[in-house]
Amino acid sequence: MESKKIKSRLQGQNTPKLNDFKEWLQQKNFTNETIKNYLATIIQYDNREINTSTIANFLRERLDNYQPATLRSKRNALASYSKFLKIHITIEWEKINKLIPTVQKKLFSTVDYKELELLKKANTHTDQKTNQRNSLILDFLFYTGLRVNELINLKHSDFTNRLLRINGKGNKIRFILLPEFLTKNFDPYSKNYLFLTRNGKKLTKGQIRRNIKRKCHQAGIKKNISPHSFRRSLATNLYNQGGKLETIQKQLGHSSLDTTLGYIHNDYQTLYADYSKLWRLQ
Repeated sequence: MESKKIKSRLQGQNTPKLNDFKEWLQQKNFTNETIKNYLATIIQYDNREINTSTIANFLRERLDNYQPATLRSKRNALASYSKFLKIHITIEWEKINKLIPTVQKKLFSTVDYKELELLKKANTHTDQKTNQRNSLILDFLFYTGLRVNELINLKHSDFTNRLLRINGKGNKIRFILLPEFLTKNFDPYSKNYLFLTRNGKKLTKGQIRRNIKRKCHQAGIKKNISPHSFRRSLATNLYNQGGKLETIQKQLGHSSLDTTLGYIHNDYQTLYADYSKLWRLQ
């Protein structure tokens, strides 16, 4: 839900482009949360001219009060807004990017095969069909690396010719591979969503997140696992088994290999076992 401030500015006459920008972001298939954050940044920008100098000053003013990840989000909001205004190429983005501190990525939680099975066995509902559906959701997240928004929008008709059609982030269409044991869940005659509630409605991102949390609690898994953890898990597990970076990149729908490399997160034990070779070989 949009904040009162965003709603009021969207309804005002001083920022007529905000509504158009919102519609543009929706057409690009950005999530509601991202759209809300981007609009908040543009409102905070307060009708300054969009150029290299003003964007740089805007970010400099916030260096002491915001984390690097938040600053990058604000930079991305302004980059999208400049694309919407068709002035993106006139801005020196490399110069602006250097203003934002870089932080080495922390160790994110991933899920291995044993943990996947534990999560699937953790039944959080009395209804068996619901438990089966939730287990299938975990399989899809684990073996496809889909974003949660891509998962809830999957339709039976998206699977054709052994490939799954994904309408991804930024309205980018990609085709991904599936293991055979997942392909049998598609009905070629159905136009409905693949995952539905007991009332026949499309699942929400919140429902999937809450169910994963409940499953982790019931299975005794103390990691901080979210739907996005399964994207990192696919990248990490496939890479550790010798999978090519290009394969992982295409499956996840990344524009660059650098982004894909950022999704490979071995846990502390794996990293420590590798690091400890330094003295165990002596």
